[in-house]
Amino acid sequence: MAFLSVRLSVTDPPRTTSLSLVTAPALLRSRAGFDRHRLRLAALLSILLLATGWFSLVNAAESTPESAAAPRDGLGGTWTGTLKAGAADLPLVFQFSPTGGGNFTGTLTSTAQSPLPLPFSQISLRDREVKASIDSLGGRFEGKIAANGRVIRGEWTQGGHTLPLDLAYQPGGAPEPRRPQTPRPPHPYRSEAVTFAPPGADHRLSGTLTLPEGPTGRVPGIVLISGSGPQDRDETIFGHKPFAVIADHLTRQGIAVLRYDDRGTGASTGTFEYATTLDFADDAAAAAAHLASRPEIDPARVGLLGHSEGGLIAPIVAARHPDRIACLVLLAGPGLRGDEILLTQTRALLTATGQKAALIDLTERFQRALFAVLTQPAPDVNKAREIAATFQAEIAALSPDDAKALAQAAPAIEESMKALQTPWFARFLVLDPGDSLRQLSQTPLLALFGERDLQVLPEPNLAALRRHLEAAGNTRFTAEIRPGLNHLFQKATTGLPTEYSQIETTIEPAVLQRIAGWIAEAVR
Repeated sequence: MAFLSVRLSVTDPPRTTSLSLVTAPALLRSRAGFDRHRLRLAALLSILLLATGWFSLVNAAESTPESAAAPRDGLGGTWTGTLKAGAADLPLVFQFSPTGGGNFTGTLTSTAQSPLPLPFSQISLRDREVKASIDSLGGRFEGKIAANGRVIRGEWTQGGHTLPLDLAYQPGGAPEPRRPQTPRPPHPYRSEAVTFAPPGADHRLSGTLTLPEGPTGRVPGIVLISGSGPQDRDETIFGHKPFAVIADHLTRQGIAVLRYDDRGTGASTGTFEYATTLDFADDAAAAAAHLASRPEIDPARVGLLGHSEGGLIAPIVAARHPDRIACLVLLAGPGLRGDEILLTQTRALLTATGQKAALIDLTERFQRALFAVLTQPAPDVNKAREIAATFQAEIAALSPDDAKALAQAAPAIEESMKALQTPWFARFLVLDPGDSLRQLSQTPLLALFGERDLQVLPEPNLAALRRHLEAAGNTRFTAEIRPGLNHLFQKATTGLPTEYSQIETTIEPAVLQRIAGWIAEAVR
């Protein structure tokens, strides 16, 4: 929902919450998208250093209370630690489970990137020496349990670099983040599990339909479309559930809402990994058709709300089915073509993390050269590899300090090159929102951007969106930049994806009110 890949998570059009030389942040979940999740996470753990310099340890273990319990078997349970990348914190959760005979299984979760835990390939405990590796990331942790049994002093190694990492035992499990806006039952509306499928598809999508209680009669309905990366129906990110919050607010205002798990994610079947943005548009169209078919819904008042990449998908659906879609709400929806989204995003993220201008320019030159190859009708992958090799050589020729700042780029380039060859990325690079927006001459449309959004930059994307809609002759659109808000529409200080998890508010209440009020007016 992040948008859009590396798939920014940090989603969102970036797909995850990581920084990448060539893609944007993305949240990746589900078995189908699992390999891509590992790829993104590997790239983030390496490339986050590119933007912020070397990680330094935030030693949460030092604050472990003396009275805290220690695991009876020496290791089983939850351990947490935090790596600090410049001004950004990267919390990690290690979960170890005993299997008998002194053996363990376990997972690693980088909560600032994705809620999906990654399994360790090997875990050993010998004489208080702990070793745990994840082959798919090329990463390993090695440490020694302190005498009190509640701290592991250790190091994380990946991509040829070793960083200090201490872990603190959490007898009650990892603390849940405070998310006061997440809806809790009982709700003053009906909630129903639904399934549906695009025509001719071999997968089925599962979701939740919330229906207002009250007087009988058909009500307006809205389909929620998530950002990039495999998203669940709540668009869950860092403990936040933005779509659950939006659905709750709209349904309380008399508007039915359908939200669904992406294909291959949650309870939905199918395969996410090889799908493109256009495939996701087919799924969203099926969701709209299902909502319109419900007897409680007025089919003439069905609209779409898309966040991040979902704000790219919604106009595609509306352009394909102009008579079915009553209105569009685009939250951080792109107006620029995919390659420009990623170029502007990378520069903004690196600038916000304090990287030198010369190194930002170097990174942008690499991206532009790479994208110039990859946006050709028949991209030459070997040429792309040559460009990557040239970039690595330029890194090697930098001053020691600058080379150190970019040192983590080299190990991640090969992983990034793999990401570039995915169907989603190949399509996204050349996907121009204007192709759909210029067909929307009559559709009411509300586009909201966050002033501090570093993933879908507000000014250039709003300007492009405005050009497209004016070219269509659409006089029924409103585009606004909301002051002080980030990509998730939270009040933010820096706008960096690493800040998302630190903010308790899921969506600024004024944004929820603006959305609900506008929809009510558009479909009355």
